[in-house]
Amino acid sequence: MSIFRQVIDTVRLLPIGGPGVCNLAVTNVCNARCDFCNYAWNKKHVKEKIWIDYDEFRQAVDILYDRGIRFMTLVGGEPTLHPKILDIVAQAAEKGIHPTIVTNGSLLTPAFARELKASGLKTLFVSIDSSSAESHEKNRGLPGVCERIREANRECVRLEMKTVASVTINRLIESYPALLRFLLELGIRTVNFAYPKRELHSPALSFSHNSELIDYDAGELIHALETIKSLKDSFSILNSREALAEILRFACKDDQIYPCFAGYKYFYLDYHLDVYRCDFWPTRMGSVHEFRDTPFVREHCTRCISGCYRDASVLMHAGVSLGDAIQCLHRGDLSSAVRHLGKRTNFRSIKTLAQDWTTLRKLARTHQSVLRDRECLCGK
Repeated sequence: MSIFRQVIDTVRLLPIGGPGVCNLAVTNVCNARCDFCNYAWNKKHVKEKIWIDYDEFRQAVDILYDRGIRFMTLVGGEPTLHPKILDIVAQAAEKGIHPTIVTNGSLLTPAFARELKASGLKTLFVSIDSSSAESHEKNRGLPGVCERIREANRECVRLEMKTVASVTINRLIESYPALLRFLLELGIRTVNFAYPKRELHSPALSFSHNSELIDYDAGELIHALETIKSLKDSFSILNSREALAEILRFACKDDQIYPCFAGYKYFYLDYHLDVYRCDFWPTRMGSVHEFRDTPFVREHCTRCISGCYRDASVLMHAGVSLGDAIQCLHRGDLSSAVRHLGKRTNFRSIKTLAQDWTTLRKLARTHQSVLRDRECLCGK
């Protein structure tokens, strides 16, 4: 899709708050054994191996696009184990939905990176758990995976395919500055932190209720969040300051100010192609094949810290308010339109977008920039 068409498409979506996002679990199969995830093969929570049907997915893409979805994150299990993963990426990209993948890196090779790029993938999230290869690979049960990630990432840089470390806050991270230095050694200069998940109520198994690695009390979680927030000036951290502040309010049991837009602008699709508001929510909205007529949900929920939904909602806040204002104007309700536009939280959302614009742009920086950042961080 050309830049001009993207702009026109975005303008067309403004009355419903702009483009939407979905996380799609393409399989429940995983080849890793992460302590803080119930997809781990050794935990045996997965009783039946399931892969989404590609033909059904092709139908689903049309429906999702018509409902305003323009960004799709392919997750699992381990999504690269799906035998049709390249076709799934290509189908989404061809439709005009920007695909990304979250992978443990076990199947990454320079050749596979080239295939992903050719299929239309522009951003790859790679899971990292620790500041050392030894502890990361021990937790994952994937010997040698760090070197595979390093080698494949060199090709990603050459291809100008963006790589981001996806790091769950956990006790293997003894030092956050050391973690960031390790990421730079792998050639990765951008990170997104996932908040520890002790429970989920959808079919998603990316949580653990008994893992000591994510068993944080409120004070420990607050300290981790404040540390991450303090490092934003020295490293490209995707979690915005305002989103981190909102999760800090959650941890402190203070009033939260940003409603989650899961069920309205962000959705979770499981490997049966059933649609949920998010991976935390217990009841499905319906099958994706019913999604054309499924009402969106706006309940101002703040019940969990499922990061992708909560963080994105902070950034979406001003756009959703603009969409609400446009709908009010269509009804001739000027006073309500002004009220939506005048929310103080809109200005805070716009401010955090402006603050993190540099971080978003850095996603496309070259390997030479990675080396410069490594020298800078090590110098500190």
